[in-house]
Amino acid sequence: MKVYETSKIRNINLLGSAKSGKTTLSECMLLQGGVITRRGSVKDGNTVSDYREIELVKQNSVSSTVMCTEYKNHKINFIDNPGFVDYIGEVYASSKVTDAAFMVINAQEGTEVGTEMQWRVLNKFNSPVVFVVNQLDHDKSKFDEVINDLKADFGNKVVPLQFPINAGTGFNAIVDILSNKVLKYGKDGGVATIEDVPANLADKVEESRNAIIESAAEGDEELMEKFFEEGTLSPEDISKGLKLSIMNRDMFPLICVSAEKNMGVDSMLDFIINNIPSPDQTPAVTTSAGVELHNNVNDPAAAFIFKTSIEAHLGELSFFRVYGGEIAEGQDIINANNESKERISQVMVGSGKNRTKINKVVAGDFGVTIKLKDARTNHTLTTNKTNVGSIAPFEIPEPIFSLSIKATNSSDDEKLGVALNDLQRVDPSVRAGFSRELRELVLSGLGELHINTIKWY
Repeated sequence: MKVYETSKIRNINLLGSAKSGKTTLSECMLLQGGVITRRGSVKDGNTVSDYREIELVKQNSVSSTVMCTEYKNHKINFIDNPGFVDYIGEVYASSKVTDAAFMVINAQEGTEVGTEMQWRVLNKFNSPVVFVVNQLDHDKSKFDEVINDLKADFGNKVVPLQFPINAGTGFNAIVDILSNKVLKYGKDGGVATIEDVPANLADKVEESRNAIIESAAEGDEELMEKFFEEGTLSPEDISKGLKLSIMNRDMFPLICVSAEKNMGVDSMLDFIINNIPSPDQTPAVTTSAGVELHNNVNDPAAAFIFKTSIEAHLGELSFFRVYGGEIAEGQDIINANNESKERISQVMVGSGKNRTKINKVVAGDFGVTIKLKDARTNHTLTTNKTNVGSIAPFEIPEPIFSLSIKATNSSDDEKLGVALNDLQRVDPSVRAGFSRELRELVLSGLGELHINTIKWY
């Protein structure tokens, strides 16, 4: 994969309650970008994001998966998060480093418990949100009810930019309000055929379109003046207004897909590259030393580790986002949190367990490196050329469920200790320690389901 300049990068957080279809949607995004040539399925156990043993057995995500796809000369980084609330710690990490959240909604269910829990996390990070109504091909889909549900729960900032035609088992078309066109799909989905809006829907689309344009204009005084003078805005101005409204959380746009049929995903990717801000258009990050990082290659080099994993043949992997400068293979760096010296042996990008070596990762992009000595999740990597300081860590939720554990054989106590230490590096929301009061080793996590998955690590 080539190195993309910052303006051509988008960083997306893929959220949603369990069974909303995030993993299937991820497969479609990879397929549209040519990263894979055939979609996997959760049922068949061959998706890119659910590759861990427990995920194959349970048929649901238990850990976030970092992926990327290429689309129309852009690189879209996205993180597929687990939907069960026991794994909400993963959402904290991914919300820290992405620039917009795409909240996948099951068209049969509307707002669910997982939706509400993840929304609270997004509020903590002041994250922009786009709603994606999925499973519109299901015979029990209820689009209008879902819209009412979302508005009741999240306010009138929820603004549909699309609506389905023939929602249910015959679903095959989406009305795109802004373009005033119908996106028509064949039985295999993929890329839509563009058609005119039917006469019986023309008035509805025109009224909705004017309301959307006015909402987009409200985020910028100059755009508002143009709107009042001309009664509309150019496509470029609409995109500018949408970006501002989305970034300022003045609007939560809503779009339509059927991940199962690969319909609407091409339109979603177009929406991402046209209306989601690139990293250098997002607010600067201020470090502990007062340095402002603007996601610019001319800033001092600074990368934030947001995820750690351990794999059998590679050892410890550190996933990072670059907030300034570049991180390159062979580069000497400093850990701003503990002042230890490190060297970047390899830099990789990719999706799931499939990774490709590259020479460098530029500001705004994601990367992964291996075998850092003293670096952990929430640490900042910088160079020794300037005192950059550290980037503020993300909050780690407190455990709510605990139980005592012990090795089956006392001779394995040392091995158990090593395993628990590795586990806490991979998942900081897990806590393990000896209780003097109970005289037992206690393991704590975010729920019974969370704790029950630990044996698979």
